Amino acid sequence: MTIKNFEIDSLYDSDEIKGLTKLILPEPDLIDYYNRLAKRHIFINDYIDETCVDYAYQIFQWNFEDRNIEINQRKKIKIFLHTDGGDVSAMNTLISAINLSKTPITTIAMGKIFSAGAMIFLSAPERLLLSTSRVMIHKGSSGIISDVNKIIDYSKFLEKDNELSKEFILKNTKLTPKKYKEIEDKDWYLFPSECIDYGIATGIVESIEELF
Repeated sequence: MTIKNFEIDSLYDSDEIKGLTKLILPEPDLIDYYNRLAKRHIFINDYIDETCVDYAYQIFQWNFEDRNIEINQRKKIKIFLHTDGGDVSAMNTLISAINLSKTPITTIAMGKIFSAGAMIFLSAPERLLLSTSRVMIHKGSSGIISDVNKIIDYSKFLEKDNELSKEFILKNTKLTPKKYKEIEDKDWYLFPSECIDYGIATGIVESIEELF
């Protein structure tokens, strides 16, 4: 018994074991992140921020990898969304990447997709909702506090930007200019069936297999 204990103690004292105890294992969230990237899944479960610029770059990278593959044979990119909205510049960068992508992209509303999240959702050709998803579309807000001249300048910019947003929404939905005028000054909340009616979504997920 003494000999066995000695052997075990010697094992724990070995340089190899000591080295293993000093290893820093990756965080589970990081492992999950790289697993999603391997599947070409992007998961946005927070406010829209500069992380979306990283996602845009990743979409460019996937397109570069696919450059010699026929479009209908490329591995699809899927963007899962659950967000209250957020930064407009980051939103626009991701939308640009989605629009430029030749590799097919599907956006999937996991729960709520409000404001900037709804705009990202609209940018893909295929747009899927869960049966419990909720969508909110509205104009951008400035939130600016400054002197009068800067407010005037920014108001002019925001007016042009809102006009571009209007064109984008009309182009990517079945909304008529008349209907848009009715809702443009509101926070317009929609249920899945309404999203289908207005062409905001292309389908409602009925089977988990559709997500993978």
